[in-house]
Amino acid sequence: MRKPRPATYNPAQALHLIASDRTGEPLSCPSCSGSIERIPDQLPPPPRSHVTLTCTACGRVARYIAGAA
Repeated sequence: MRKPRPATYNPAQALHLIASDRTGEPLSCPSCSGSIERIPDQLPPPPRSHVTLTCTACGRVARYIAGAA
């Protein structure tokens, strides 16, 4: 049996969410309009740190590396 994968956003939704996070705009889930939990919660995040954006309602996840763009 395979391990169940965590729910993720489609690529367009993930890019929009990540771009909004990098510019400091308020975040909401593009799928269900729920609130987004950000780990780490520092703004701006430390350079080269992994940032995880998780919807508290539907559990979808987007990840990126800060300062990599």
